[in-house]
Amino acid sequence: MALNYEENLDSFAVTFRREIVFYLRQLINDSERVNVMFNEGRDTLLTVLIDVNEENDTLIFDWGGSESANRRLLISPRTIFVANPQGVRNQFVTTRVWETSYRKRPAFATHIPAKYVRLQRREFFRLMLPMTRRCPCTFTSAETGKPWEMLAVDIGLGGVGLEAQTTSLPFETGQILPRVQIDLGKFGKLLVDLEIRYAGAVARGTKQFSRLGCHFVRLNHAQENEVQRFLTQVQREERAKLG
Repeated sequence: MALNYEENLDSFAVTFRREIVFYLRQLINDSERVNVMFNEGRDTLLTVLIDVNEENDTLIFDWGGSESANRRLLISPRTIFVANPQGVRNQFVTTRVWETSYRKRPAFATHIPAKYVRLQRREFFRLMLPMTRRCPCTFTSAETGKPWEMLAVDIGLGGVGLEAQTTSLPFETGQILPRVQIDLGKFGKLLVDLEIRYAGAVARGTKQFSRLGCHFVRLNHAQENEVQRFLTQVQREERAKLG
């Protein structure tokens, strides 16, 4: 989705303040890299967001590595922020940026944006599923005939991330998992072939999990609709928790 940073993106913009703050906090919690463009697009600075304060209408982000660029940013009348977590382009614009400190270190501050744009590339977007909505996935190993059950921890129209609480799995990158059944609850059971694009391990606390990143070999139109309806419902539920 190659879009010019200056084009009109109002049709994609979120204007509900609590939702904007929710997305900003996601970037903070994930330590997501943010590209800051200023001086009419002639200068850029790579940073991370570090705090958002609704009461003070303040967004704080990290001081840059170039002092000359930092000084130019402080006098720029307009600033564009762009991040791409999980293939989803996040963009917002602010006006004045000023110098502040955060935990005794220099930092930048600006006002919380009034608009926030999120552009989802259908083939790359993955929704991280809350613990209560993680989908059981069952399949049988073509090599051994052994049944497996894993949980979908993220899902999109391009594929799914699977996890199991075990230290190792007998699967390799490039392998095809045939006839995997993904339980989408009231939206039905998705029967698909998966190609393994990543096989590894993750640790959460003292627990070790094996992880498979998988690509849908092919989704028909009806299956795409099932996945999209499921994604929309989960997103709606998460937004409702904002109050």
